[in-house]
Amino acid sequence: MLRLAGKLLVLSCMIASLMVGEVALAHSGVPPFKAAAVAYDPQWGDLDGNITRIAAAVNEVADSGVRLMVFPEQATIGYIFDDFDMVRQYLDTIPGKTTDAIAKVTRERNVFVSVGIAELDAESGLGYNSVALIGPQGYIGKYRKHGLNSQDQRWVAQGNLGFPVFDTELGRIMLLICYDDTYWQYGRLAALHNVDVIAWSSASDRVMPGTPKSQSTGNHSTVANVQYLSKYSGAWVVAATRNGIETNPITEQKLYYNGGSSIWTPTGNKVAQAEVLPPETFKPGLNGFVTAEIDVSLATPVREALLSRRRPELYGLLALHRAPTDANASTTAFHPILAAQAADDAAKPLAYEPPPEGGLLVLPALFGSGPQAIQGMPKLEPEGGPSEAFMASLAEKGKGFVVGSYAEEKDQQTFHTVALADPAGKIIARYHVTHPAPDQDWVKPGKNFVVVPTAIGRIGLVLAEELAVSEVFGHLSAQRADIIAAPARQLDGLTLQIDPKLFVVPHPQDTPFEPYAAAKLSQTWLVAAGWSGTTPSAWIFGPEPVIETAPMRNAAGKSRVQRKVVVPWPGTWINQQQLVDGQLPYSTVPIVLDAKGECYQKWSQAPGWERVCW
Repeated sequence: MLRLAGKLLVLSCMIASLMVGEVALAHSGVPPFKAAAVAYDPQWGDLDGNITRIAAAVNEVADSGVRLMVFPEQATIGYIFDDFDMVRQYLDTIPGKTTDAIAKVTRERNVFVSVGIAELDAESGLGYNSVALIGPQGYIGKYRKHGLNSQDQRWVAQGNLGFPVFDTELGRIMLLICYDDTYWQYGRLAALHNVDVIAWSSASDRVMPGTPKSQSTGNHSTVANVQYLSKYSGAWVVAATRNGIETNPITEQKLYYNGGSSIWTPTGNKVAQAEVLPPETFKPGLNGFVTAEIDVSLATPVREALLSRRRPELYGLLALHRAPTDANASTTAFHPILAAQAADDAAKPLAYEPPPEGGLLVLPALFGSGPQAIQGMPKLEPEGGPSEAFMASLAEKGKGFVVGSYAEEKDQQTFHTVALADPAGKIIARYHVTHPAPDQDWVKPGKNFVVVPTAIGRIGLVLAEELAVSEVFGHLSAQRADIIAAPARQLDGLTLQIDPKLFVVPHPQDTPFEPYAAAKLSQTWLVAAGWSGTTPSAWIFGPEPVIETAPMRNAAGKSRVQRKVVVPWPGTWINQQQLVDGQLPYSTVPIVLDAKGECYQKWSQAPGWERVCW
């Protein structure tokens, strides 16, 4: 379907072309339905007028056969407010005027609507950035935003309702808001809570053109992060954001919203997206919508596969708050050169070049065995065997650090071991892979994550394929890794599908999504090198790929890429310290619960948000 609404071009695609190998199955009587991400643009401060326009928009979108429609964040009043005194008169209760007006339409049209409402809690007098869900039977429930950015913090109280899930005739629906997608934990909670659809409401803003660079650090565009929500949750994501310029008439502050509303499959593939727009002024009201057919049966097998690799017995640290006084964090700035050297089918260990002096070099997984060892059982080695000896020699020769992996035999068990050699030619750390891929049945899973303090910062060791499990890079971030060294077998599979117009800096074509997302969501540098047939693959991923640290890969005909970096990453709109400070471990406890335990089982099957045992 190609639809032109105002100046917003809306493109909706058939999902089959992007969901190769996924077979639609019957799902408890829930037939496929059409969903829409709605580009609604409010008039600043006009609560009553916006309510009328939202209700009219629901009616219009319903004419297209849509059953679930998602409206943007704070659709009732706009977004730019200096403090609570300024916003107080425009707030609405939930339930309240907005939900009542929308419920009249949802009953008539037999549809479900999630909509962003600037909420006043009548009992406490506090304000919340909230989303309400309304269906054919009226008001269903609400969610209050947890991930509060600097604009929210002017007047918004911290969300206190957990992350509720609503059982509906369309499946299990979870609501999230804008900056929530900064935290990998919230998407993971969706998977653990058996969510079929995430309705994500945003006011994804950019700085106005001409803003000095020193004032442009917030130019990150949250809608440029929604791919991870589907990839790590195994749920459909309907992501709605705004368009156009908003002006606060009192302060004359301006922001513009770049559009790009989108819909994503449970496998992290984009199936529909609205156009990304430059700054311009839109009339308040409906300015387009993008649709796709959703089959919730497709979410279940994807979600089950994702969760099958988890090992919650290793995740206890993720339930602990890491305060700003965390003594593990690096306090000294380093400027190392990071390097990745990939290899093709013909490569031999002697072809690897030394690391940059005082820097870090990452080699492919099983670098000493060659890509033929990717399938089946590779040749086993003891600690201190040929692979470690070569790494130590290479590190000493280059006076830098070297990371690589090999198949280790120890105490009659076989591990896939990632080792770190230092500039003196010593092996200073070994990591037994904790989350091996399903095809690696020879691997005995390790029991500990490894982050090593070094002269160039804290280095976390991992195998690149483990980055498919978000808890892995989340744990390394909680351990305050500055750099993640990730030998890879292959760097293929899901690629970055975010619209290039949402980025300030360009990205290489076919950027692999999982290491890209791991670096951003953990706020680390990530170095990965792998085998890929006749095309070597070496990558360096940065913590802020939207406005500054775009991924880098080896050039054509070259097997190596390197980059001088700053660690710890000082940050633009965020850094690791701010990321960790903003996390709310008390509200994400299910991530660390025993999946077979009674507490987890009660929570995962229940609707709403119940603190069963914590």
